[in-house]
Amino acid sequence: MTEPASRTVDSGGVALNVYSLGDEQAPSVILLHAMRDVALSLMPVAELLAGDYHVLLPDLRGHGRSERPGSYAMPAYLFDVSSVLDAFEKATTAVFGHSLGGQIGVRFAALYPDRVRTAILAEGLGPPARNRPDSFMLDGARLMKIEGQRILDTMALPAAARPLPDLAFAANRLLINNPRLTPERANTLAANATETDPLGNLLWAFDPRVASVFLGLGHEDSERYWRQVGCPTLLITGAQAHEYWSQAIPAGSDWTGEYAPGELAERLSAFPDHEHLRFEASGHMVHYDEPDTLARASYEFLRRRYE
Repeated sequence: MTEPASRTVDSGGVALNVYSLGDEQAPSVILLHAMRDVALSLMPVAELLAGDYHVLLPDLRGHGRSERPGSYAMPAYLFDVSSVLDAFEKATTAVFGHSLGGQIGVRFAALYPDRVRTAILAEGLGPPARNRPDSFMLDGARLMKIEGQRILDTMALPAAARPLPDLAFAANRLLINNPRLTPERANTLAANATETDPLGNLLWAFDPRVASVFLGLGHEDSERYWRQVGCPTLLITGAQAHEYWSQAIPAGSDWTGEYAPGELAERLSAFPDHEHLRFEASGHMVHYDEPDTLARASYEFLRRRYE
């Protein structure tokens, strides 16, 4: 792995760690990682792009080596993108985002169209919504109760998860949760995605409270941004992503995590100028499952559509 440069960027009083690769005078691409991930997990994409672009990889606030303010919301993440671009004197950029990073990127592109020339969203459309079992369709009062409890539970999460025994254990957890991951890549990811605290405990390198960013956000909220993205957009979906969603969302034991007929096509159609790639051998973590394919697809799209 190429060793990236690293610097600290101030974003409204929050210190962000930002890695960078490539010629600083080249057109820029900012890579935004997912919730409970770190910037270095996107290095397979960054290394290929760095041949032609100046690549910026921020650890999102609450993740990696960036500061952990303890409270997280989408406007703060959008401000962070602007802060990073300003710090590197980038008036315009291409945006790549995975999962949460994709949702941040698409909102930034919609809100600040003069700054984003093209966008790539890898599994950035959120979970399927329309084929949950009828038992999950509850009345308004019951839904309010569930949402209220979710807010309390999420905001009460501790600042750090339970310590990990060692790096081998962390790598094994990644392999269990991502069955298409190679052991070698799992070891690299485990090393990048963990840290040792002052007491010598090995921890995942993120604040568990980052989940609060999704409180109050839903599909309808996202779609209004999708429709305002005027730049060329590549949408990448993993054919096996239902495996992740069926485990991540407590929507009922018979929910498969798959899109309902026509649901994905409807979401894709919300983007005015888009291309779509379906990665057959990938789940939600496309940069884990097919990193080289993801890197090549991103590079080829940017070469054609970075205007």
